[in-house]
Amino acid sequence: MPATAQSQPPSDRSWLLAIDTATPQAGVAVTNGQEFAATTWPGGRRQTTSVASAITELLDRVEVALVDIGAIAVTTGPGSFTGLRVGLSLAKGMALEPERDLVGVPTLEVVAAPLLELGLLAIAVIPAGRGRVVWAESSGGMLGESVNSEFSLFLDAVSARDNAVVVGELDRSQRSSLLDGGIVLAPVPLGLDRAGTLAAIGYGRWRNGATTDADSLQPIYLHGRPNPR
Repeated sequence: MPATAQSQPPSDRSWLLAIDTATPQAGVAVTNGQEFAATTWPGGRRQTTSVASAITELLDRVEVALVDIGAIAVTTGPGSFTGLRVGLSLAKGMALEPERDLVGVPTLEVVAAPLLELGLLAIAVIPAGRGRVVWAESSGGMLGESVNSEFSLFLDAVSARDNAVVVGELDRSQRSSLLDGGIVLAPVPLGLDRAGTLAAIGYGRWRNGATTDADSLQPIYLHGRPNPR
């Protein structure tokens, strides 16, 4: 008798996959609102080849099938050209699947979210290359306009902010300079593991129906006002 194909159990598409490739520190995460798993790594220029395999490995580890993914959350920038291109292309491609939604979240919003949830004044920052950073500070629980500046100007600006906590992706020298200036820094992992925060934000918005149309989802490259106040 010919072999018969075994039927697969129906999927409830209850899981969200988060993809963050806005900076050299890449990450992916999955959540269904109760269970959660994430992985982050220094992707550098290898994001084109590393992100897809990282997604596969993460889903295999938590025993979640791709068919169970009902939504994709992705950082929209500010970020590098290559990183955003990789992340948004993957997210949009996966969102072509029927009944799979898309949620875009600005990078600095993801960076600042853990501190804002605690009611702290946050200054979120990510690298812009060649000694520059892109950053934004919170006011009334919301992030203001992003600023693109030399790190030295960023240091001068945040030195004048009382009771603020700096969070984000900084190298060792930059962190040392901030600490020497008496500036409060969030723990290093909090600024690097953005994928987990992205998953939490994305899941909440997805379940509240605040999804993003793929055609209107555009990358925000490293930009902002050229000089701080």
